[in-house]
Amino acid sequence: MTAQTTPPFKRGDTFALSGVYRINGVASQLTNQTIRSQLRTSVGGLVANLSAAIDPDQTLNPGRFYLSLVDPAQSATFPAPANLYCDVEVHGGGTVRSTETFIVPVVPDVSQ
Repeated sequence: MTAQTTPPFKRGDTFALSGVYRINGVASQLTNQTIRSQLRTSVGGLVANLSAAIDPDQTLNPGRFYLSLVDPAQSATFPAPANLYCDVEVHGGGTVRSTETFIVPVVPDVSQ
């Protein structure tokens, strides 16, 4: 299976993504669960810890979560051009599950 790729991210911009956690293709509520996420290089080097928030209305938005940088200024230090790798780890009910890995292509910014 080919990893999903986000649209290119320009180094130095505000990093913010949202997604829906699915099990077997079906959106799964994240009520009473916690999530965490990181950006890493292709060889596993940590680039950034992400702030991972669950949408508070899991009835209307089942599985919806939001990712952003803990330190927004950190995006200015991202390697570019480069592909960064990310997944979301879901903890709850005594289990840990991870989403599929997805790729975040980083490109240099032009206007500095």
